Amino acid sequence: MAEGLKWFQCPVCKESIHWEVPTDELKEVKRFPAPIVIKHKNHYLICYLDSHRQLADTEVAIAFIKGESKE
Repeated sequence: MAEGLKWFQCPVCKESIHWEVPTDELKEVKRFPAPIVIKHKNHYLICYLDSHRQLADTEVAIAFIKGESKE
């Protein structure tokens, strides 16, 4: 599987983004494509990785709200 540093062009600001694939976190993923949220400057991107850790799709997050559940 492809691991290590990945890059793509930011759809918002058109700069190149270099990022490390979170391989340890993806070991437990059972369903692909897996969404990964990346903060880039003042915007957030959602990158979907396939089962081979390749970039399947990218979209711009309209808003980022951190939510927590209560038990």
